[in-house]
Amino acid sequence: MPSLFSRLQRVVLTGLCSTALFISPVVSSSACTSFVVTAKDDGRVYGRTMEFGFETESTVSLIPRNYKITSAGTLEDGKEWEGTSWTSKYAVIGMDIRGEQTAIVDGVNEAGLAAGALYFPGFAKYSEATSGGADGELAPINFLVWVLSQFETVEEVKEAVKSVKLVDIEFKALGQIPPLHFTIHDRSGKSIVIEPVDDGLKIYDNELGVMTNSPQFDWHMTNLRNYVNLTPINTAAKKFPEGELSPLGQGSGMLGVPGDVTPPSRFVRVTTYVNSAEVKDTSKENLNVAGHILNNFDIPKGFARNSDSDADAGADDGPDYTQWSVMADLNEATYYVRALNAMNFNSVSFDDFDVNGTEATSLKPMVSDPFSNLADLAK
Repeated sequence: MPSLFSRLQRVVLTGLCSTALFISPVVSSSACTSFVVTAKDDGRVYGRTMEFGFETESTVSLIPRNYKITSAGTLEDGKEWEGTSWTSKYAVIGMDIRGEQTAIVDGVNEAGLAAGALYFPGFAKYSEATSGGADGELAPINFLVWVLSQFETVEEVKEAVKSVKLVDIEFKALGQIPPLHFTIHDRSGKSIVIEPVDDGLKIYDNELGVMTNSPQFDWHMTNLRNYVNLTPINTAAKKFPEGELSPLGQGSGMLGVPGDVTPPSRFVRVTTYVNSAEVKDTSKENLNVAGHILNNFDIPKGFARNSDSDADAGADDGPDYTQWSVMADLNEATYYVRALNAMNFNSVSFDDFDVNGTEATSLKPMVSDPFSNLADLAK
């Protein structure tokens, strides 16, 4: 009986024998999960959850073409800093932090390139910023808007990152230098993970299309080798001289899937969902598939917290819970957002704003009544 990962073992087994020993626990990790599902027509849907220890107050940023953007932030001594500047080539729809329109942590551009910034505590290493700023220096919080506003394909991104550095610049709205790594996907099916480490920006081809948080991507890939036995096919009954024993209920082939919300466990679990979900004909149909997968990574407030955390704690100490979930149909370049207290997704497309406008604008994610009376709706 083939395992769930039998067709992926080449990906998992190739070049993954040099992962560094991981000893120190990383407890301040936001539990973001991302993935891509592919339809029979080769259309792709990207999905992602955003978890944090306090409300991110995110809005949907709408950034037009030919919009001037400058990477900015705060130096360690409190002085304001500006790095590289550029003009957007592509319009962008994305989720920001604290309503700061170019502090994009997830989004899609009009060319169908989707990307997400996921928390990477304990492992992110940034270069030292030039005090006066320098061309090619990017604050971590601005890396994603640079990618989405400039490039169409993963290959373009891989080439372009050779000319930039992520530097140790604080994002004032969070009061910290956010430790981030990045997942990027294009319409052709190519995906990469970019991680800032000691020797610069490390780029991994990501044939699985999934990502979570710390530790490094290659560690997660090695860890998958512990789960190559998993399969969506139920285990067959076992015969003994005295009789026969059958598994209890459905899902016995997945016995051993980790159910906690730590990043390694979520990486394994999202891989099982993506590679076992029924393949639909079109990406539009796959929106429902992606939505169901996202539901399995929705963390209610209180499920993951430190013993002394409270509602006023900071990002590293408060209870980790799902702030929002998003999907992007890469072929249609349409973005779907579900807010913290919403049950349904709302869509945003590049037809919904002036992509040739002169100003970036924002939309607040809607929260409609999810418990409407069915009889009233049927009238």
